[in-house]
Amino acid sequence: MARKKMYDENYLKAISYCMDNDIKIYPVPKSRKEYYLEVNDNGKIIRSPEAYGLKQWSDKIVELYTFYYYKHNPTDK
Repeated sequence: MARKKMYDENYLKAISYCMDNDIKIYPVPKSRKEYYLEVNDNGKIIRSPEAYGLKQWSDKIVELYTFYYYKHNPTDK
């Protein structure tokens, strides 16, 4: 049986907030099996120093959207 991913309860709100406020997070290929993540925060682009595997990058994107949501909405924790 597959293990269920445990996301923050506000992760959908976090993704929606980020999209509405021009914060986009997406994978950039390093190789066929590894990806860097880039955060485009209103034109300021930050690339992750670490590359993520095929199974890890999507979870990390959700984690980063949640991080940026709480960074801009600290009272919503």
